[in-house]
Amino acid sequence: MLMLCLLLAACGFQLRGAAGLPPEMARTAITGLGAFDPLVIDLQLALRAAGVEPVPLSKATAELRIHDLRTGRRALSVGRDAQVSEYEVFTRLTYSVRGRGNDFEIPEQSLTLTRDYLFDPEGVLGQAEQEQSLRESMRRDLVQLILLRLQAAGNHSALP
Repeated sequence: MLMLCLLLAACGFQLRGAAGLPPEMARTAITGLGAFDPLVIDLQLALRAAGVEPVPLSKATAELRIHDLRTGRRALSVGRDAQVSEYEVFTRLTYSVRGRGNDFEIPEQSLTLTRDYLFDPEGVLGQAEQEQSLRESMRRDLVQLILLRLQAAGNHSALP
């Protein structure tokens, strides 16, 4: 068992959520959205799990700024009866990270996620729940993608 742990540690394996984020982000403020926005709440939880303390901007060593968050739905296909038979839902997020009192910076960048689903006009209530579930899944995926990019920036800045 000890040998297995040593091998995993030697290859750089980390448990999910144990991302090594840049030390400049030890106390990070999330700005650009309301404090109770579901994305902000998910980001705060993920940052805490990665050892970062979410704080107000006045106490922050870094600011993770959400510049833009857009969600929407587009028709992907139309059936023979001219009714929409498939939709695509999307979320586009633009963000940046800037150190406060240090030189750390991740320039503004965007992430776009899409999911599609079949639309059944006879099951409208179920479709709304399915779309909501897809949006929640995309939000969780966005948080993980942001953390991966932050981790990559931390690894890059740690290189000699």
